Amino acid sequence: IFGSICVTGLAILMGVPVSILTSVFLSRYCPKKFYGICKSGINLMAGIPSIVYGFFGLVVIVPLMAQLTGKNGNTMLTASILLAVMILPTVVGVTESAITSVPESYYEASLGLGATHSQSVFFAVVPAAKSGILAGIVLGIGRAIGETMAVLMVTGNAAVIPTTILEPLRTIPATIAAELGEAPAGGPHYEALFLLGVVLFFITLIINFSVEYISSKGIKRSK
Repeated sequence: IFGSICVTGLAILMGVPVSILTSVFLSRYCPKKFYGICKSGINLMAGIPSIVYGFFGLVVIVPLMAQLTGKNGNTMLTASILLAVMILPTVVGVTESAITSVPESYYEASLGLGATHSQSVFFAVVPAAKSGILAGIVLGIGRAIGETMAVLMVTGNAAVIPTTILEPLRTIPATIAAELGEAPAGGPHYEALFLLGVVLFFITLIINFSVEYISSKGIKRSK
């Protein structure tokens, strides 16, 4: 549980700012002739299987981290970087839609008061879309915390509580995937893994309810 929270939290810290800035660029700065290419690239990232991300992390990110740190590359930081890349299409898709749906009058009113284009975008349009942005972030958290194969391949799969970001760890989905095949049905090991699945279910359930609450709150404000 601790490993899942650490990896997800670090991935959100790294991935969310990039995702929001990407959404702002696509909705307010990107030239029309390049928009289709950029949007198609992000959609393509969303369609790449998790195992492919894991293989990429194993052959590219893990050796790079090992070279930079002088230690084993299978660490919490490696998994967080990989998850930050994986959640980008999810967060960008929701966030861009939220920014695009903000009435143009917000932007025009800000320009009328003497603000620049960037000031109008970041201080008028983006704050008005905060409910949609928060919903995208929460969906990104759900995507990250439930990831299995990619995380299993790059974390080192060590059942220890890490003290730094450069140590291996294990997450809930990775633990279930790695050990369920060896656990005898009905035994204590099997029941412990089943309990981990229940914990993960309730975590994702809370995340889904949070998305619904944030979205409904944003709809009420817009009315």
